[in-house]
Amino acid sequence: MNNRLFTVVVGCILFFASGLAVCPVQAGGKNLGEWTGRHSRVVWVQDHGDGSDTFGRSDNLMLYGYDSVDGRGERPLVAGKSNYFKPLFTPDGNNVIVSDRLQRKIYLVEWASGKKKELGSGVAVAVWQDPQPGWFFGRKTTWIYCFDGNQKENKYGTSQPLYRFPLNRPHHRELVWDKSDIAWSSLQLSRDGEVIGGLFPWPHGGVLQGDEKSFKRLGRGCWSSLSPDNSKLLWIFDGLHRNVQIHDVRSGDSWMVNISSAPGVRDLEVYHPRWSNHPRYFVLTGPYEKGEGGNRVGGGGENVEVYVGRFDEKVQSVEDWLQLTHNGRADFYPEMWIEGGERENLVRAAETQVLQVEKNHWPVAPEAAVFAWENMKAENQLTADSPLGFYQCNLELRGNALFARDYSLLADGGWGETVDGGKKIGESLAVSGNASVSLVIYPEKKQRASIFSLVGSDGFLLELRQESDQLVLVGRFASQGEQIVVWPAVLDRPGPISVSLTLDGLTAELFIDGKSAGEKVFAAGFGAFSRVDRLVAGDMQGRFSGKISSLAVHNRRLSGGEIEAGHAMVAKKQQPLQEPASLVVEAQLLETTDIPDPDSIGAYRRALVVNSYEVQKVIAGEYKQQKILVAEWAVLDRKIVKQYPEESETERLFLQKFDLHPELEGERQMMDVFEPDLDMYYRLPATELRR
Repeated sequence: MNNRLFTVVVGCILFFASGLAVCPVQAGGKNLGEWTGRHSRVVWVQDHGDGSDTFGRSDNLMLYGYDSVDGRGERPLVAGKSNYFKPLFTPDGNNVIVSDRLQRKIYLVEWASGKKKELGSGVAVAVWQDPQPGWFFGRKTTWIYCFDGNQKENKYGTSQPLYRFPLNRPHHRELVWDKSDIAWSSLQLSRDGEVIGGLFPWPHGGVLQGDEKSFKRLGRGCWSSLSPDNSKLLWIFDGLHRNVQIHDVRSGDSWMVNISSAPGVRDLEVYHPRWSNHPRYFVLTGPYEKGEGGNRVGGGGENVEVYVGRFDEKVQSVEDWLQLTHNGRADFYPEMWIEGGERENLVRAAETQVLQVEKNHWPVAPEAAVFAWENMKAENQLTADSPLGFYQCNLELRGNALFARDYSLLADGGWGETVDGGKKIGESLAVSGNASVSLVIYPEKKQRASIFSLVGSDGFLLELRQESDQLVLVGRFASQGEQIVVWPAVLDRPGPISVSLTLDGLTAELFIDGKSAGEKVFAAGFGAFSRVDRLVAGDMQGRFSGKISSLAVHNRRLSGGEIEAGHAMVAKKQQPLQEPASLVVEAQLLETTDIPDPDSIGAYRRALVVNSYEVQKVIAGEYKQQKILVAEWAVLDRKIVKQYPEESETERLFLQKFDLHPELEGERQMMDVFEPDLDMYYRLPATELRR
């Protein structure tokens, strides 16, 4: 028996006997170090409660580690249970930064001894080493990034500011970011420190860039991770919890990689995906199969283990897997360190061509904008010199509203509204006594429905609505009473139609496609706008059939020239999308995914379920398989919208390839059906079929 084998066997016996650790079963006969070819370490949090503390919020956790060269297998780094949240390696791999989220304290743990040293208050979320040596001793500074403060938080994210401090001077803190909420578990920096990746907040994945920390939105989802080299790749975890959408920050490219193909995972849900310090290696936990309905991840379970994956050279796929842990307890929040990983670079980084993007100046007059939502994929942010300062503008979908393939708001059966910005918008308009509203609409029929409104607790204050081919402006101000003005015959085509409205307290002027459609007397009581608590796009009764995009509100009256320029900007971008090929089949439901209870899907408000159908007849399009895999809406705005029949019956399904609907990126998806050889289709909702 050679020395290495003897050491491993003896180590396993000792740790099995102690009950404190196990020796992992090695994939392909290799341990972690043999598999990576380097000295490697992994640290994680192990649940010693019921195995469901996926987000690390209890005090039934232990800090565990594995070292590829010490022969000790999986072992506790610190004796005893406590709260251990999001362990992070220091760059040399010799220490672990970990937080007690219950006590709001940050600690440094020595890998070899397990000694703990308190570093101060807060919750640590990232570690980064400045590549430039310091001017005094010539040493590289290691920075700890943390949240700290008393601002609101939940298990997904926090409003607390992001700070950083040098590891050797923990009381010397610098403010990094305080302009938006951030998710707890997704913050990472590029090697040069020029890019910070994360969720700002969930589900908006993107990056902060440069010294000025400008935010760039890249996609929707959860558990983002940034490549540790300078290739500037950010992945965003998808709603199936099986794939990552990788975005090249520099070139604008993006592609999907499946990360649930490890032999022990069996294409079930995974979680906690995170790049190691080596750009080709990453870690995750799984499989998640114990939870009910939409809460597979929240169920945790004793079968949740740590897996290590290796990307191919260009990060297009996972070329190999290793199951690290085999311990019968739930393992969460893994972090991996590989010796010399900080010197490795992806092949792709040298080949990437930086995309030269024309500066997007929409909306016009940004210094007066109090709301700017272009579409679900755009940056949608106000600049620091706006009346509200830096602010991210989002629309929360309500009712049966969805996003369309062009990322606009598809308002049929629902509407979009601001979550927390309505009051700020109203107060700014009340002070200024002037306002402008601009938006692009795609009305799909002659209808009586609201298009835009400012709403207070006592109802509409300002409403712009469609009545057949007319636009009607209604104001409900206590001092002036109800004001109504009408512009006839301005909606005489399907759209897109650029609509702008200016108000000064005495008159209202409407612009269609940048041209004035007439000025009307309209006594707006701007003081009433201080009661606004919501901005609404669409009709709160779900009566507007059509799409809305490029919605902006300013706290002054825009000039005719500014409105014409704004119309030119949005018109330039309105390239019609080619409609994807549709497939129409008659089919019977075969295998189903449980429809989740809306309360089980966490922060998500919508969810798709993936089912299989037996194809009876192809009505339109081409399809040769006997079975078909279909994703269909089950929950919209936290209400169940689908029921399965008691007995299988033939249904007519209108379908398109799922991957041709990028607006679904980041939506929660549940799949209990295992059909790896079938392409997934998206069942078009009734609102899409009417278009």
